[in-house]
Amino acid sequence: MTRVRLEKVTKVYGKVVAVDHVTFEVEPGELFTLLGPSGCGKTTTLRIIAGFEVPEYGRVYFDDEDVTFLKPYKRNTAMVFQNYALWPHMTVFDNIAYGLRIKRKELGLTEEEIRRRVKWALELVKLEGLERRYPLQLSGGQQQRVALARALVVEPRVLLLDEPLSNLDAKLRIEMREEIKKLQKKLGITTIYVTHDQVEAMSISDRIAVMNKGKLIQHGPPHEVYFKPNSLFVADFLGRSNILYGELVGKEGEYVRVHVPDLDMDLLGVATVENLPKKVAVVIRPETARLVESGKPVVKDENLIVGKVDIAMFLGDRVEARLRVGRAGIVIYLPNTLSISPGTELKIIIPRNNTIVVPAAGEKAYME
Repeated sequence: MTRVRLEKVTKVYGKVVAVDHVTFEVEPGELFTLLGPSGCGKTTTLRIIAGFEVPEYGRVYFDDEDVTFLKPYKRNTAMVFQNYALWPHMTVFDNIAYGLRIKRKELGLTEEEIRRRVKWALELVKLEGLERRYPLQLSGGQQQRVALARALVVEPRVLLLDEPLSNLDAKLRIEMREEIKKLQKKLGITTIYVTHDQVEAMSISDRIAVMNKGKLIQHGPPHEVYFKPNSLFVADFLGRSNILYGELVGKEGEYVRVHVPDLDMDLLGVATVENLPKKVAVVIRPETARLVESGKPVVKDENLIVGKVDIAMFLGDRVEARLRVGRAGIVIYLPNTLSISPGTELKIIIPRNNTIVVPAAGEKAYME
């Protein structure tokens, strides 16, 4: 297993800084995801790791080896592209065997060894019996599995995946991300995964690095990045959020007190960064809201919010409701057993520990 380390990697195209002093380390055997909107620099970062791009500044290491200027074919990485990049005139078997045959002399492989490895890869991705088919005779999910098998069969030091599921339908994406996670853990291969899909990133990753405008803004385990964002950008980008702007008015123990004009009330919450400015944003995740049951006492100092339902939508696993509270609209998730009509008054609690307070503007860019 290989450790991958980037130190202040920078890539510039003309006047555009695509990757801006990015530093992070991927542990051996870890599944590490680069997450961010289109144009944030995540794919460029992946291509620098692969050797397809050379940075203007900074270094890339595999373990203690500096591979910054090493040719791609000498790095022993394998990449799965967004469009799969399969040879249409080759069978499934030949597509998977392609990399092995290119390296045949270098690795001293016999045709029998190539066949054994391809058979192993086919079984790994559950494509046994389809080796004689051509890519156009396969479904999108099967093509994606061929691309994955082709990458794994060469036994790379590092596996690189660039939006590998973006061309699949929603149900197949869920199935394939589960398969990729299981395969990655089974093989223990260091894997760097690029996606713009927040749910995909959170479900599949050991750690997530959130990027924006070429910078690495925050990285950590999915739970930490989701519940302790270090900026308004991360809080807004990762998952569904209610964002309310206000002013810091005090501190009570480990919590901060924020006056929110649109609610005409104060909220207690957790500051996820040190030295908050006066102008802050309060982030409330819809799933953290708790409905106050009639006759039950409210825990002292929890955030009690009273509002009227503007709209309620049954989504199968939950009811999504929008509450009108003062001048603000707050989206909350409620149990799917509830039947709620517009105009109904609801009392909800947002626990202090789930009320996130971040600076209202700017980004706390994570820099080593």
